[in-house]
Amino acid sequence: MTPAKPRVGVFVTLAEAGGAQTFVTSLLPALVERYDVFVAAHGTTGPVVELSRRLGVPYEHLRQLRRDLDPLRDPLATAEIAALLRRRRPDLIQINSSKAGVIARAAARFAPGVRTVFTAHGWAFSGRGGRSGAVYTAAERAAGRISDAIVCVSRHDLSLAVARHVGTPATRHVIQNGIADLAGVHPVRPGPLRIVSVARLQEPKDLTSLVVAAATLKRTGIDVRVEIVGEGPDRPLIEAVVAEHGARRFVHLLGHRDDVPELLQGADVFVLSSRWEGLPYSILEAMATGLPVVASAVGGVPELVADGVTGHLVRPQDPGALAAALSDLAERPDRGRALGAAGRDVVRRRHSVEGMQGRYVALFDGLLRRHAG
Repeated sequence: MTPAKPRVGVFVTLAEAGGAQTFVTSLLPALVERYDVFVAAHGTTGPVVELSRRLGVPYEHLRQLRRDLDPLRDPLATAEIAALLRRRRPDLIQINSSKAGVIARAAARFAPGVRTVFTAHGWAFSGRGGRSGAVYTAAERAAGRISDAIVCVSRHDLSLAVARHVGTPATRHVIQNGIADLAGVHPVRPGPLRIVSVARLQEPKDLTSLVVAAATLKRTGIDVRVEIVGEGPDRPLIEAVVAEHGARRFVHLLGHRDDVPELLQGADVFVLSSRWEGLPYSILEAMATGLPVVASAVGGVPELVADGVTGHLVRPQDPGALAAALSDLAERPDRGRALGAAGRDVVRRRHSVEGMQGRYVALFDGLLRRHAG
């Protein structure tokens, strides 16, 4: 008789497009081969929902879970997830994004025997000071005390966890994100410097700096076309900055797109301007297509982008520095192609999706064996 597969639940706050959701869709195919899997998030559409259906994985819509803090709804979300855990009876749950991370680990206390693995795709307390920073730190410390494993996606995030006393040496791990190899051909073509940015239009992303940098280049005589892919609550703010700088002719907000690989293949450079970060999937995707990257030197970004080797790193919230880096690539297209080729080689060697999947499976199996023992 074939033994039953261990039951594993995968949680993420929202089902919509984003970095944590890209991670889930990258990890899920490896999990369904080894475990009895279900997925849970708030939302009924999006890439997580679509992949779950294609793989035949049960999907649970968490009606009460939301991204923002809500003192009325959050206890209901905790009770909802606790009831789900008692019904599904997983042996282990893997949790993504800060809100789901805290609430699902709290809910697991009401479902004895469930192992918890939280992946921090950038800490919620990063870039926050004062009372809000203290609240997020306290929440992560409390959740860390009831975690079986905490996975940091970068060495930078591990250092933050140590400094803030989140988790213990025994529970902290580093597993960097991985991605499949993507086709990328970027021939030199006449016309403007084609810049693509893929980001949720909300902090920690700083798309206004990109708009100002593009307007600066335009004033200096460098022709550019900027395509910003993504949606979010900061869209009206970004549209206002575009209008203020007279940039509507060359800065285009494309919203959500399903053809991001094709957009990347048609670009000359990828930009991610941020206030803080974990280890962005958008940069990995750009590097995998052979694009040079210009990004803010925050969080785990310098662990992906080597300044002058695979792209350019700039100070956060500095449109002038961003414009200077882009000007260099506009004036030296051969240099841009060399940086992009070096980046693609880095992704192939260090950030394969198979390597990432294998490290998670090893972590899960180790926890399950210790629990069984």
